Amino acid sequence: MRCLVFSSATEVVQSVADRIADRLQAQPQLTLGLATGRTMVPLYAELLRRPINWQHCRVFALDEYWGLAANHPASFAAELQRRFCQSARLRPDQVEFLNGAALDPVQEAQRYRRCLEQVGGLDLQLLGVGENGHLAFNEPGSARESRVRLVQLSDRTRQQNAGAFGGDPEAVPRTALSLGLADILEARELLWLVTGSSKANILAQSLQSPPSTAIPASYLQEHPATTLYADSEAAALLAIPQP
Repeated sequence: MRCLVFSSATEVVQSVADRIADRLQAQPQLTLGLATGRTMVPLYAELLRRPINWQHCRVFALDEYWGLAANHPASFAAELQRRFCQSARLRPDQVEFLNGAALDPVQEAQRYRRCLEQVGGLDLQLLGVGENGHLAFNEPGSARESRVRLVQLSDRTRQQNAGAFGGDPEAVPRTALSLGLADILEARELLWLVTGSSKANILAQSLQSPPSTAIPASYLQEHPATTLYADSEAAALLAIPQP
């Protein structure tokens, strides 16, 4: 793993945007895995400020709440459309979302897995991390070999995500569809964004503990092409040089 530490979250976003722009210039038909969450909001804004040609790439969502249709304002599909896909003028055939309103979650997971296989997997996957170490919606206890599937969300995760549901954790769905750890680790390159002091403890645990199901993010240590982009607040407990 390559670890890059910056003095501010703004510099993190700029560096990640540089990497994505470089990859797209070299490979216009890139398959890009999109993540949601507060860390990603300024990244998408920065990408949209740049003269990037998005017309030949494919994008895939990392996860989605089960029970929410794509037009629900709190769905990840709606958030990604609102914050990035619409302004980037991505065509419907360029965008693949998990369908939180599908009739059968098992069949929907299988459909999504087939879509990934048909494009040869992800070239580049964006990732954040939850304060309990979850990656996408792979909560602690998720198997290294897990695939896209329906998962139970922890109370802690639902509380952290309550902002999109009027601040009410009980309004947050209890289950979600998510790429599995094996799906994520099969991406050819991982860009891991971690910012803010609230992530310092879990980032240190993720990097300084052996990979285990207790901390799903710890499995990123095993990926040969993971780059961590952290600001100095998030990296405060790491034994690496600070800017």
